Amino acid sequence: MRIPPLTALRAFECAGRKLSFTLAATELGVTPGAVSRQIRVLEDFLSLQLFHRANREVSLTQEGTEYLVKITDAFALIKSATEQLMAVPEGAPLRVSTSSTFTLRWLMPRMHSFYSQHPGNNLQLTMNLTAVDFQRDDLDATIKLGHEDTPQSVVRHLFEADLVPVCSPKLLRQGIPLNQIIDLARHTLLHSTARPSNWARWLREAGMPDLVGASIMQFESSSLAYQAATDGVGIAMAQLPLILDDLEAGTLVMPFPISTPDDCSYNLIWPDRTPRNPSFKPFRDWMLEEARKTHLRMDALKEEIARRRAEWGIPAVA
Repeated sequence: MRIPPLTALRAFECAGRKLSFTLAATELGVTPGAVSRQIRVLEDFLSLQLFHRANREVSLTQEGTEYLVKITDAFALIKSATEQLMAVPEGAPLRVSTSSTFTLRWLMPRMHSFYSQHPGNNLQLTMNLTAVDFQRDDLDATIKLGHEDTPQSVVRHLFEADLVPVCSPKLLRQGIPLNQIIDLARHTLLHSTARPSNWARWLREAGMPDLVGASIMQFESSSLAYQAATDGVGIAMAQLPLILDDLEAGTLVMPFPISTPDDCSYNLIWPDRTPRNPSFKPFRDWMLEEARKTHLRMDALKEEIARRRAEWGIPAVA
C-alpha cells in the first residue's frame, strides 16, 4: 500500500485549511517555499493538481477540495486517538477559552471560590472570540455566547444574557435628567463593537428604535464600556449576569425598568470525548453550581424589574 509522505500531507492540510502557503508556513514553523515544495511532492505522488496558483493567491481544485475533507478527518482521528492514549501529566493546566469580558466580569470574581474548594488545580485561561474546534485547538473547554459553530462538543447552558442599560449613580447627580427614556438623547451612549446591536435591540423593546444619544463612545470590548459607565462617562448597555455584583454594590444602577433578551445565552462547552484532564470534572461541576446561583439572582432581579415596569405602565414583553 502506497501512502504519501506525512510531511507533505500535513503541509497540504494546513495550506488547504488556510488557503495560504504563507499562513500555513507560519503555523508549521517553516518557510512558504518549503510548504510549496511539499505540496508539489504530494501532487507528483498523486499525479494530479491540488491547488490553482495565481500570483500570490491559491485556491483548491475540485480534487483538492475533496481530498482535503478526507485528510482533515484523518488528521482529526489521529489527534483524537493520540490524546486519548496519552496520559495528561499530573498538574497539567486545564485549558479554557472565553471572552475577556466574561472573564473579568463574571469568572475572575469567583475564582477564589474554585481554588478554595479545589486547591492545587492549574487553570489556564485563553481570551478568544473566534470559533473553537476541539479537534484542532488544544483546549479542554470553552465558555461562550452560543454554540452553533462548535462541532463534536457537549453543551451545557449556564444562563441567559438579558440586556439592561446601566450607569453610575454620580451620572444621575450631574444635572442632566434621566427620568424618561427620551432623556437618553441628552446623554452619551456607550457601545461595544463586539456587541454592536445591543443598544438597537433594547431601544426597540423600549419603543424608541430611532433614538440617538447626544454623543457616542465605542469600545473594543463590553468590559471597557462597563468601566466607562462606572466612571460616569455615559450609559452602557450591559448583559445582566455580568453586572449583578455592581448593581448590588451600588456602583451601577438601572435607570429604567426594561430588560430584553440577548440573541444568545452563555454556555459551557467541552469535547464529546472522555476528558483528558482530571481537573475538568471539578471545574465543570463548580461552573454549573455558580451558574445556578447566578440564575437565581437574575430571576429575583427580573421579578423586581417586572414590578417596576408595571408601576411605570410599560407593557410586558410579548
